[in-house]
Amino acid sequence: MEALRAHQSGEVDPAVHPVVQTERIPTLDILRGVALLGILLMNIQAFGLTDASLDQLIRNPHGGNYWLMTLVHGLFENKMRALFSMLFGAGIILFLTKTRSGSGMDAPELFIRRQLWLIVFGLVNAWGLLWPYDILFHYGIVGIFLFPFIRLSPRALLVCAVVAGLIFSGKLYWQFAEQKQKYEKFLPIAALEKKNKKVKLTDEQKEAKSAWEGLVKEHQYDRKADNADVLAMRSDYSTVWAHQASKIKEMEAPSFYQEGIWDILSMMLLGMALFKWGFLSSRLTTRQYIFLAIGGLLVGQAMAWLSMPSHELEVVNFTKYISGASLPVAGVFMPFERAFSSIGWASLVLLAYRAGIGMWLWKALGAVGQLAFTNYLMQSVLCTLFFYGYGLGYFGDLKLYQLYIVVAEVWLLQIVFSLVWLKNFRFGPLEWLWRSLTYGKRQPMRLTEKTSPVTPVLS
Repeated sequence: MEALRAHQSGEVDPAVHPVVQTERIPTLDILRGVALLGILLMNIQAFGLTDASLDQLIRNPHGGNYWLMTLVHGLFENKMRALFSMLFGAGIILFLTKTRSGSGMDAPELFIRRQLWLIVFGLVNAWGLLWPYDILFHYGIVGIFLFPFIRLSPRALLVCAVVAGLIFSGKLYWQFAEQKQKYEKFLPIAALEKKNKKVKLTDEQKEAKSAWEGLVKEHQYDRKADNADVLAMRSDYSTVWAHQASKIKEMEAPSFYQEGIWDILSMMLLGMALFKWGFLSSRLTTRQYIFLAIGGLLVGQAMAWLSMPSHELEVVNFTKYISGASLPVAGVFMPFERAFSSIGWASLVLLAYRAGIGMWLWKALGAVGQLAFTNYLMQSVLCTLFFYGYGLGYFGDLKLYQLYIVVAEVWLLQIVFSLVWLKNFRFGPLEWLWRSLTYGKRQPMRLTEKTSPVTPVLS
C-alpha cells in the first residue's frame, strides 16, 4: 500500500529494478487484457477487408453485416484503443516511480531507452509485419514527451488531457473547414459551366474544380480499385509491402503529427490522472464506480449514436455532408466520446471484478494483460499470416460476421497461451526482450531464476 501511495503522489524512488510479480496491480493487468482483446474487434476489419468494402455496407444499410458493423462501431471503435492509451499513461508513472535494477542509469534515462526500443518494435510491426495501424511507434514518441508530467496533480493532468482533446477536435474541424472551402470555391464554377457548357475556365478555376472533384472521387466506391487492393493483398510479401508502404507512411508521419499525436496525448494524460486518483487500481468506492459506469456509458454512447448519422452521411453522400453540415459532429465529439465510454467500460469491469463474479475470467484477462506487448504483436503475426497473400490469403474473402469467428479464435489462443506461459515464466517473451534491451543486460526469465539485488542508480 505504501508503494501504491508513492506511485499516486509522484514520488520517485532512488533505485530502479524491473517490476516483479508481487508488485503488480491486478486491475491494471485485467483492464489491459480487456483493452488488448477489445482492440482486435476493430482491427480485424482492417486486417481482413478493404476500407471500400466496409464503406459499401454503409451505402447499403441492410442485413446482419451492416448492423454488426454499426453495433461494433458504436460500442467499441476507438474506445478500447483509448483505454489502452490510458493504461500506457498509467504505466509511465509506474515505471518512473517504482524501484528498478542497478543498471548504472537513472530512471529518466532508462525510460527514454525503453521508449526508443518501443519505437523500434513499432517500426518492425509496421514495416516488417506490414500492419499500417501500429500504435507502438506512436506510443514510443508520445511517451518521451510525457515523462516530465508525472509530478503534476491529477487535476492538472486532467486539464492537460482536456486541452489536448480540444486541440484534436479543432484539428478535425479545421480539416472539415478546408473541405467546405473547396466546395464553396467549386460552386460558382459549377454554376458557370451549367449556364454555359463551352465556357473556358481560368487556371485557377480549373485547379479549384479539380481539387473538389478529386475529393469527391476519394469518397466514392471504385470497384476496379477495390478489386486491385484485394488482389495486391493476396500476393507475395514484396507486393503486399509495396502496396502497404504508402498507407504506413501516411499513418506514421502526416496523420500522426497532424492529428494522431493529440489523440494519444489526451488519452495518456487522462490515464495518468485516473491512476493518481486511484481509479485504475480499484481504490474508489463502489458507489463512485457505479456512477462512473452509468454516467460514462450514457454520455459516451449518446455521443457515439448522435454522431453516427454524420459519419454515415460522409460515406454515402460526401457532397451533401459538406454542403449541409456546419459542424463535423463525429470528429468534434470523438475525443470526448471515447473518453467517457472508456471510463464507463473500465468502471463496469472493475465493478464486476470487485463483486467477485467469474474469478477465472479475471485471471485469464489479467494474464493476457500481463503479456499485452507480446499479445499485441502476436495479433499482427496471426492476422497477417491468415489474411495476407504470403500466408493463407483470406484477405477480402470473408464476410464481416466471419471475421469475428477469427477474433474469437485469436482470443482463445491468446488466453490459453498467456495462462500457460505465466506458469513458468516471469514475463512474456517480448516483455522479457524489451526489459533486457532497456536495462542493457539479460533479465531473469524463469520463475525459478534468482533476481538481481536492488542497487542505487547513478545521480
